[in-house]
Amino acid sequence: MAKKEKQGADNVRIDPLAVEVGRIAKLFALYMLRDVDDESKKVSRLNAVGFSAPEIALMLDKTESNVRVQISQSKAKKK
Repeated sequence: MAKKEKQGADNVRIDPLAVEVGRIAKLFALYMLRDVDDESKKVSRLNAVGFSAPEIALMLDKTESNVRVQISQSKAKKK
């Protein structure tokens, strides 16, 4: 039998598989950043593998605006 889905605060069903995949993704992100000291490189790497600005901000304890600026600056440097 499949696990029952939980309901969140907004009565939205939370799929346990999605929660577990999210945890694995965060572990992967931590592994990717283990040898990086430069914050802008961390942001660039996380952005490159598909994390959104809000997700990156939560992981790195930054504001979303700060992350968006760093992403924009890294794109400008590549040009």
